[in-house]
Amino acid sequence: MKKRLRKKMKKQEELIQGLDVFISDDYLQVKCHISRKVTPSDYEFAFYTYQTGIPEAVDKSKYTKFDTHQVLLKSGGEYRVKVFVRHLKSNEVVTKISQPIRKTRIVKL
Repeated sequence: MKKRLRKKMKKQEELIQGLDVFISDDYLQVKCHISRKVTPSDYEFAFYTYQTGIPEAVDKSKYTKFDTHQVLLKSGGEYRVKVFVRHLKSNEVVTKISQPIRKTRIVKL
């Protein structure tokens, strides 16, 4: 019985294959990669952006069909993104948190 549960849990964890997070100008951009074994149109995506030192998310998106998201960063600091992937029929949700990324400001002297 335990082996079945482990296999099932492992499949859920593998739904999200990876997150690409990068900063372009003042925007943090995220792309969520899901398994090729599933149909992307069966899923919705939501993104929460967190800044280190602030417990609440600085940006929360609603669920959409798009696997990408962009956030205007108003200040420098370290950021993480938590992605939520929800199956449209079963409402089952899988999450993953990105590695931290740092935005720095360059000041001309």
